Amino acid sequence: MGSPADVVKQLSSARDICLRDPSIYPQVIPGVLPVVGSATPVEQRRWGADFLAEAFASPVFSAEQKEKVIGSSSVMSTLKSYLCRKLELGHEEDPAVVKSAVQCAASVYPLVFRHVMNTSDEEMWGTMGAIKSSILRRMDAGPAGVQICCVKFAAIVVQVQTAGLVADPRRQEQNEISLALVPSEHSVLKVGNLEAEASGLLDRLMFVLQENSVDALLVTATLNALATIVQRRPSVGSKILGTVLNFNPLKLASGTASGKDKVAVRSMTRTTMSFLLNAMKRNPQNNLAGRIMQHVDRLRALLAQAFTETKQLKRPAPDEPTDGLDDVKRQRIEGATVNGTSNAQHAPPIPTYIPPGSTLAQLFTLSNDRAVTSFHVEQIPLPYVAQLVPPLLASIDPAKFVAATKIISERLLNLSRPRPTDARSVARGLLGDDEDDYDPASVFQEGDVEQVMNRLDQMPPEDIAGPGIAIGPFKLPAPPPMDDFEKEEYTKTALVRVFSTLRDLDEEAKTKPAKKAEISKGFARAASTAHDRDHWITLLTRIATRAPFGLTDDSPNAKQENGDRSLIKVPPHNLSSRIRETLLSYIMEDFRRRINVAIAWLSEEWYCDMLAYRAALHSEAANGNGNATPSPEEQTPTYTALTLRLLDSLIPYLDTKDNKILIRLLSEIPSLPAGVFPRIERVADDPERVGLVVQALLYLVMFRPPVRELALNALEGLWRNNEDARALAGKHLGKWRPEVVAKGLEEMGKGEPNGEGEREVKSEEAP
Repeated sequence: MGSPADVVKQLSSARDICLRDPSIYPQVIPGVLPVVGSATPVEQRRWGADFLAEAFASPVFSAEQKEKVIGSSSVMSTLKSYLCRKLELGHEEDPAVVKSAVQCAASVYPLVFRHVMNTSDEEMWGTMGAIKSSILRRMDAGPAGVQICCVKFAAIVVQVQTAGLVADPRRQEQNEISLALVPSEHSVLKVGNLEAEASGLLDRLMFVLQENSVDALLVTATLNALATIVQRRPSVGSKILGTVLNFNPLKLASGTASGKDKVAVRSMTRTTMSFLLNAMKRNPQNNLAGRIMQHVDRLRALLAQAFTETKQLKRPAPDEPTDGLDDVKRQRIEGATVNGTSNAQHAPPIPTYIPPGSTLAQLFTLSNDRAVTSFHVEQIPLPYVAQLVPPLLASIDPAKFVAATKIISERLLNLSRPRPTDARSVARGLLGDDEDDYDPASVFQEGDVEQVMNRLDQMPPEDIAGPGIAIGPFKLPAPPPMDDFEKEEYTKTALVRVFSTLRDLDEEAKTKPAKKAEISKGFARAASTAHDRDHWITLLTRIATRAPFGLTDDSPNAKQENGDRSLIKVPPHNLSSRIRETLLSYIMEDFRRRINVAIAWLSEEWYCDMLAYRAALHSEAANGNGNATPSPEEQTPTYTALTLRLLDSLIPYLDTKDNKILIRLLSEIPSLPAGVFPRIERVADDPERVGLVVQALLYLVMFRPPVRELALNALEGLWRNNEDARALAGKHLGKWRPEVVAKGLEEMGKGEPNGEGEREVKSEEAP
């Protein structure tokens, strides 16, 4: 035989014939196997491994013919010699040969499985077992390409050795090859052993995800292999989905991550999202559907935040689709070309004339795009500009650069020319200065030039304005009034945008360390000096509390209801109610973190109610109408209603660890209406929350004297009516109202109010 290069050239000719006519694969494969055996040069072995991998992966080479070739030729022994060359001959293995051999083994494994199932060929199954062992030993070591092929082979083994769906038991050749087709008493294929081996291999594949591997190639290959198993083997799909949901592809994401790590993190995260979304598309009724969508949204948000370099943007840029261009972008790309001509060719020409008094920016602007002209280049950091300018200058087209230079020169020349002082000069400028070079008769008909000149001469000078041509100020017409439906829609849109900004600021505060701002102290300080979370909360609460009325409003729309001295201006569209409803929902979404928002809101409501009450009281005194002083609840009707509503919403979610939350709310709001205490008492109906209620009431008794009696009454009610709270409430009530406890114990026949007295009475009565 000739040199390896000549042999490979002849073999390539045979391969080309097979590609043109796949029906001759069964004749060519047995003929080339002796030429590409394990003892041949590496070039021939590489060609043979690639040819076998290509042949058995070809969709036009039918499965029946492939199975016949495998059973009648030495394909399996050749693959074994490729993979076990070092073990059998002691020679070094070529990674390219091993990689193609593993790919070929993954293609033939289902065919060998069915062949052994039908023929009980122990020798072939033993050869396949040796190939399988050699491949699985390489999963954790070797080049990256070989490891990826080993992962694919392991996934094929798991898929074949796991029971699948049987469409028609009578026609096995049309069913998918799986463990479900193997008889339980098969002499070669032991169902129990194969199923256990598949389960172990699946755990081995998922271990890559369970240990949060940072090898992007291995993770991507594992996810792609598991996707096929989830699709075709629903019995293990939930197990795989659970592992993928617990996988954290953002382990390498940090502020000091290198460029390679960033690419790896983006690749793993997008592959994970694609895996989960494809699983959802195939089975929308999956029990894990809700969890999958939450996990995908979470990964998308974390990926957007992980490598955000432009900190001054208000919100991160939208995510790109994970599977290529979406429909909207495809439509724009298709619409960018009309009749083979791009839209750039139809762009309007850049003007060479700019009016006198233009700025330098207008002088050097060479684009008609408003987005480009409105962008301020100072937003780009100086180091980035220094890196961008040299390559940009090097990539400029010389022809375009010369054209741009000419445009700037013409603009400068136009600005340097003196402005004409009369109409004749204007006409000469339009018609041309050089009478020898320009002939008006070539453009205008005879007599037209003189007619134009006469009309221009009759025009008044520019600096003299006649009495009949004085121009007054221009005013735009008033917009049409909005109806209630439009106001409602605009209100909803504004609230959604404002509260989305608040939620973004909350998320940013969780992920980034808070900066200590300089807070000015004193009663004259500003409520907010920066566009931060506190600024938005202050703005919303004050719009909600102070927008509905004016404190000095004397119009007929200001009314008094039932003599409650509350000055209220009832608008046709209630913006305040919308803001209050949304504020309440925003607080209840995470009340433990946002209890300060609730306190600030209720404080503004109380302040506004008190201002309205005092204004109404002053108006009544001026009119000589003096009524009895109303109760605090009547003085602050809005504050009272909102405080009780907030408590009603909050109480069901309080647990035994929320004592600080409840105490802070009750201690920091400006006033405690009487209706608060019955609601607090009802919390003690849950025996586990008795301590929470008693601690809150004791705090009010000790540190809030204006409501001490109300708190003691609530504590006494617990002591009298709640068996679970009697011991703890009696301990504190005996200090503040010992006579009540003593009298109550006497009525119940239990002696002294404290525990020691009870023990003394019991000891005396014992004899």
